[in-house]
Amino acid sequence: MRYSLAFLFFFHAAFSLIAQEKGDGAPLEVYGRITDGENKLAGCQIIVYKQNEQVGEITTDKSGKFDVALAINETYSLELRKEGFAAKRIVIDTHMPPLKENLELTIAPIGMDISLLEKSKYEGANTDELDFPFAIVKWSKGQGAFVQDQEYTIGMQRTNGAILLMAARTEMKR
Repeated sequence: MRYSLAFLFFFHAAFSLIAQEKGDGAPLEVYGRITDGENKLAGCQIIVYKQNEQVGEITTDKSGKFDVALAINETYSLELRKEGFAAKRIVIDTHMPPLKENLELTIAPIGMDISLLEKSKYEGANTDELDFPFAIVKWSKGQGAFVQDQEYTIGMQRTNGAILLMAARTEMKR
């Protein structure tokens, strides 16, 4: 089965872990672009939650780009919204293992390309499963970096595909 660009959640980062003198602890920079699979989506709302409390809101620029800084050792959710499109959520767990005394890690920003699908594509299907985060990003001790949980994301892509298939079948019956 071929996945459309609507499932796209491209996660890339160039990680640079450098030992430095201990400082204030820089935030994790997260940047990205939101599209509909082909066209950039300007004016998307990105609501930032820390735990379950809203702590900020940003809007994508005319190129669909955004940038947000997240404090280390917290759990955040980014909820992406645009009128006429199904919302998506991404969880970013910035917790890291304790550092050796007098050392700090410098982590390169995380980049994301995210596609939103029009709500009309889901007509006639139960979309309750889409209330779960579409992707989870967390620290990987083995990789020494923040990485996307691939297994979780693939599971959500399959769920999204099944919901779209149900919607298409409902549309054919009409």
